[in-house]
Amino acid sequence: MEGHLPTQQMPFVWGDFNACGWAGGGDESIYALDRDALAAIPAKNGMAVFVWCGDETHTILGCIATLEHITLGAFIGWRAVPVAGTFYRGPIPAHLVGWPGA
Repeated sequence: MEGHLPTQQMPFVWGDFNACGWAGGGDESIYALDRDALAAIPAKNGMAVFVWCGDETHTILGCIATLEHITLGAFIGWRAVPVAGTFYRGPIPAHLVGWPGA
């Protein structure tokens, strides 16, 4: 296990960690996010979320991130900007068991 899950209450949003850095120049933001989850929150600029994706069997990886609504070329939507020092890799939390992507 690496890191810790967030201790404060925040939404968990699935994200594709392979869809990072579209802005270039060291950008580590995550751009492919679960749109249904973002709509259900509802997402707001500056909101903290825990972005996660399935890793190995029975584990996830993720981090706390700040949501930003942006226009980047033809892309208009949300990105999640990771907060330094919040990376987690470990067991799937009980509330995510059975979710697609977990």
